[in-house]
Amino acid sequence: MDLPDSVAAIGERLGGDGAIVVDPQLLNGADVFAAERERLFLRPWVAVDHQSRIEEPGRYVRFEAATRSILLTRDAEGCLRALRNVCIHAGYPVCEAEEGPADRLICPYHGWEFAADGRLIEPDLSRRIDPARLRLANHPVCVRDGLIFVDPSRTASGSEETDAAPIAPGALPGWLAAGNVTNRARYSTDWNWKLALQFVRSSPHLFCDDPGEDGFIGFGPLSLMLVEPHQAVLLRVIPKSAAHTDIQLVRMAPPETPATNGRDHVAEGLREAGDAETVARTANLDRDFFGWYWSLMSPG
Repeated sequence: MDLPDSVAAIGERLGGDGAIVVDPQLLNGADVFAAERERLFLRPWVAVDHQSRIEEPGRYVRFEAATRSILLTRDAEGCLRALRNVCIHAGYPVCEAEEGPADRLICPYHGWEFAADGRLIEPDLSRRIDPARLRLANHPVCVRDGLIFVDPSRTASGSEETDAAPIAPGALPGWLAAGNVTNRARYSTDWNWKLALQFVRSSPHLFCDDPGEDGFIGFGPLSLMLVEPHQAVLLRVIPKSAAHTDIQLVRMAPPETPATNGRDHVAEGLREAGDAETVARTANLDRDFFGWYWSLMSPG
């Protein structure tokens, strides 16, 4: 699709010297959100969770990559897969719960059943249709130092667990693979995703005590991590619509670290930040931000 005028204008303004004024359509336009979904949201690789979330064979975990629902499954042989959560029959979500058993993934709409590897089990259509088509779409998946990464930008044939996620050696703490999740939370906002992302980037102390000088490690456009000596915090910005964005937090620590049950500083910080109009006035959507944004959205 062609770029909306409000997005195309960013490239022109970056070529000049003046300040870049945020066009309201960049935050509210349905056409802008559709273009971002096509060009930006589904870029590889997305860090989605810690491997301890789905260590047990025969389980599934559901997560979202922007507006796409994906199932992480682990079959009886321990193979990890990332399946598109869309029934091949009528396009209904196969699983609506956050997690559950994966020995049979049963679509609630017409009862079509799929195995943990995405193969259709019932009904039996193999005599009439190529069996290769009778399976849920499968995305490449990768586990690096305990983090699960998924590439939602492409589909894969069969199982494609790789080590392809581009992470610099030593970027993640050595204890992470054996670590455990001490806190997992999700926050809903009425902000455009660009405001939510800038809020996260500009508020590292809201998520950990000592974020250090290196700042965030980025995994694709919408997932970031803060690393401390004894803690790592994965943050995912999940666009739901032009005016609705979720922020997901996964807090990880070395083995045997107890779960955290203290004050929720993130929820407090989001409340104090205010509504979408207030955040739009205070967010630092500056030339650096729009240079990054344009590099992902521009046709070239």
